[in-house]
Amino acid sequence: MVDGKQMSAEVNPRISRLYADVPGESLKRLQAFRESYPYQSISLSGVEWRYIDSGPGKKPLFIPAGGTSIAEVSFFSLEHFARQFRVISPDYPAIEELDRLFSGYMELVDYLGVEQFYTMGGSYGGWMVQSLVRQFPERITRMVITAVGPPDSKNSQEIARLMGWFRITPTFLLRWMLNKSFARLESNLSSSPDLVLLWALVNEAINFRLDRADILALMQRLVDQTETYTFSPEDLADWPGRILLVFGSDDPATPIEKREAMQQLYPQAEVKVFEDGEYGIAITHQQDYFAVIDEFLTG
Repeated sequence: MVDGKQMSAEVNPRISRLYADVPGESLKRLQAFRESYPYQSISLSGVEWRYIDSGPGKKPLFIPAGGTSIAEVSFFSLEHFARQFRVISPDYPAIEELDRLFSGYMELVDYLGVEQFYTMGGSYGGWMVQSLVRQFPERITRMVITAVGPPDSKNSQEIARLMGWFRITPTFLLRWMLNKSFARLESNLSSSPDLVLLWALVNEAINFRLDRADILALMQRLVDQTETYTFSPEDLADWPGRILLVFGSDDPATPIEKREAMQQLYPQAEVKVFEDGEYGIAITHQQDYFAVIDEFLTG
């Protein structure tokens, strides 16, 4: 991962251009968040962890990064939940094996003095928390999964088939492929000023914060997930925690068959579907989205 310092428009004019269309008020919010909750870093068992920690004193909420590998891309969620929870959100290090990644997570939260916590994951992060709770169910007491279906073995097999090619692909092409996976976000920019900021954060993450090893690890973890873990309703039958599933009715990532598959996989879950919700419900339905999750986590 590109080292450490928070990228900003002030030090890199190429990044400045990414934020040229972001409304001024949105930029002020981002800057205030960065000043209040700057990235921290610690080396644990030879792995350099970069993470955001909103500070002790409140119930811990662990939020794995999404598909860009960079925690700060979830700025809107981190900003909101830091008001009432101790939000801990690490970037993904370039670790390809989920067992190593999750053991590293536990080492990090142990270092931060956290024993049990809530967790929340959307999209790629939603896949990660589904495996995390299976490996360390005793550490998690509530889980929110948003905008994602069950881990997809068919998709993972396709990635596995292409991994040899990905490993010899030039880095600029890997970045292009990752950018294309967020194309739906770009097509909806007119629907919300906050989406303009989110798109800038995504572009900064992919094009300036990730290196080759990060992108390859991002892909390989999806392969490892369906090769290492099984997913059935019985997995968490005796787990005493609570689960909330949140979807958008028109999100192409979670058509009705995937939403139904998630409800079958987690029959104990509470479910909320936002009507007319497309890709990016955390932005387009922000107030109602946060209210539903707040009620679940605090109730």
